[in-house]
Amino acid sequence: MIEITELYIYPVKSLAGINLKKSELSKLGLQNDRRWLIVDKNGLFMSQRTTAKMATIKTKIYDNQLTLSYNGEDILIPNTSKQNPNISVTVWKDSLDAQHVSDKVDKWLTNILDQPCHLVYMPKNSQRQIDTNFAQDKQYVSFADAFPLLLVSQASIDDLNNRLEKPANINRFRPNIVVDGIKAFEEDSWKEFSINSIDYLVAKPCSRCLMPSINQQTGKQDNIKLLSVLNKYRKFGRKIKFGVNILYKDPAKVNNHYIRVGDTINLK
Repeated sequence: MIEITELYIYPVKSLAGINLKKSELSKLGLQNDRRWLIVDKNGLFMSQRTTAKMATIKTKIYDNQLTLSYNGEDILIPNTSKQNPNISVTVWKDSLDAQHVSDKVDKWLTNILDQPCHLVYMPKNSQRQIDTNFAQDKQYVSFADAFPLLLVSQASIDDLNNRLEKPANINRFRPNIVVDGIKAFEEDSWKEFSINSIDYLVAKPCSRCLMPSINQQTGKQDNIKLLSVLNKYRKFGRKIKFGVNILYKDPAKVNNHYIRVGDTINLK
């Protein structure tokens, strides 16, 4: 039996994630996953690739309200409305409008990250098309790199850790869904599966950058050996692959559905 063992969302791209027991589904992925984004003064997205310290800013959502925390200091993130001004932002090759959250939050983040930045939110009317090589037209994604969901198996991380002198926490790979009950990297061969009554498609294995070498507690790049080990047995072409990118077969069907730790995955 293949079952979900862990669920995560990352409300603000590249900030710390939240471990959940269940999550509501949205057309963009798990509810509240990567709906906020930090951009530089030019509107270009920021991530741990260049600003590893972002990992140390914690997130929590209570009663639909996002709070960020750093070194014991919290800041409540105000909800946006139509009155919030739009900022043009860029995530990889995609440019779209997002709502500016507040000057107060910008100042708080700027002081922590040591560079001018803005926090923005993706409203419902901002649409970011998933690569049509993998998805139908009018299938959208949040501020995630490219796909609504990322799945990793526990067996794959165990296989990697058996090759490392110092085990790596699975949070370095920032999955949304962790599964158990399969062999290492068996997920690479999946094409389609269902969880409860919702069908999912596997787009492709996930290409990896330097982020897995970053300690998600300290915000330090402390495990270059992890990348060199992966490079020896998980490199395909010029890319290291680990985990799989997935999307809904029919996003219109996901409203009012949930996934939970313990749910069974049924392969098709």
